[in-house]
Amino acid sequence: MKRLQPRTLLVIVLVGASLGLLVFGGAAWVAPMREALQTPLAILQRAVAGAWDRIAGNLQPDPTLEALQQQVSQLEAENTRLLAENVQLRESESQLRILSGLVEYARSQPDAKYLTANLIGRDTSPLLTTLIFDRGSDDGVIRGMPVVTGAGLVGRVVEVSPQACKVQPLTDPASAIAARLQASRETGVVVGQLGGGLEMQFITQQTRVSPGELVLTSGLGGEYPAGIVLGTVSAVQQLDYEVLQKAEVTPAVDVNRLEIVLIITNFTPVDLSPFFRTTPTPAPVPAP
Repeated sequence: MKRLQPRTLLVIVLVGASLGLLVFGGAAWVAPMREALQTPLAILQRAVAGAWDRIAGNLQPDPTLEALQQQVSQLEAENTRLLAENVQLRESESQLRILSGLVEYARSQPDAKYLTANLIGRDTSPLLTTLIFDRGSDDGVIRGMPVVTGAGLVGRVVEVSPQACKVQPLTDPASAIAARLQASRETGVVVGQLGGGLEMQFITQQTRVSPGELVLTSGLGGEYPAGIVLGTVSAVQQLDYEVLQKAEVTPAVDVNRLEIVLIITNFTPVDLSPFFRTTPTPAPVPAP
């Protein structure tokens, strides 16, 4: 059996004596004992009271801790506000960069009139792609108007409602644009591809085409103004037995990241179809 420590034994003796004094405190023979134990009991009482005060103090809320918790809550709220403000500032910076590019393009083409439009939707399928913008016939938009950004051509308006319009991007597989190589001045047709790229077709074999060369609208056919950037040549497909060669073209405009565009409102596509109609043969006049 484990022996009691002397200090523990002393406490037990003093507590037992205290209980005895409480029970037999009125007896005359207890008086000497009470006087002898009075000082040790007072010391024990003070020790117990001090220990209890320390325990009770730990149970009470610390004013300093509460102040720190309140300060942490305030800092967290301020951090949340600053994060939201930072997001807004970055968004404003992006919008400013886009608008600056549009302004620079408009300054470089002062004869054209423009209308800004925001992308509000996409109509995508494996074979057909259209972009929807928040400008329509109420704003003067009509079919055939070219759509551009500061980087180059986006496409043209193909459908109009009072408050919106659909735009066929140049990368759509159904799109074909008369184009010109900037360096050689050779013409061809830029056709949209299923993967979202471009291909310039009908280039003569004698033309020297180099990767990195700019491809612009030629204005032939009357569907687009001349001189709008379509993209840059990325690769050349030239075969000796072919009469013509082709070039892969990287679009100048990433239609998947569009936000704001310019619609050229003072350009009207030229209808050349009457010049290509076959003149019907007059019916023979019956003999009288």
